[in-house]
Amino acid sequence: MNKKLSSVLLLFVLSVTDAFLLAHPNLIGKLGILIYKHSYIKTFPRALGTVLLVVSISVLISEVLFRFVDKKKAAFSYITLLLISAFWFVYVYSMFSSFAYRITGKSFIYGAHLLPVILTGLFGRYFVKLQLRPALNSNPVGIVETKNDVS
Repeated sequence: MNKKLSSVLLLFVLSVTDAFLLAHPNLIGKLGILIYKHSYIKTFPRALGTVLLVVSISVLISEVLFRFVDKKKAAFSYITLLLISAFWFVYVYSMFSSFAYRITGKSFIYGAHLLPVILTGLFGRYFVKLQLRPALNSNPVGIVETKNDVS
């Protein structure tokens, strides 16, 4: 239980940090948010809600895959989600390397990069956790097979 609590606490702290960074662009970044109508990150509470919603849905998807989907399909799903998160990170990196986005403020840029990193770490952790899970036996728990020797 302690490991699970520390993981949830880490996700929460990272989410709050990301929301704070996203909600504090410089003046040019604030103008960009107004012009492009990014109202979901306009204020800290809205950014926090957006980030927590994305992270919560990702955790929910990961838990459902881990608990209710067979190992092969879950592994394929985690790899797919990992690739999507990594692609998103590369997209954000290339987008914020251009001049127009580079002048939006360091905190905003770091916040934009942090969410795909959080999701990549989350899906990667679940993929590793899935690989370390022992294979399920064909026998139900508690049933012991015995040999009947007839001599």
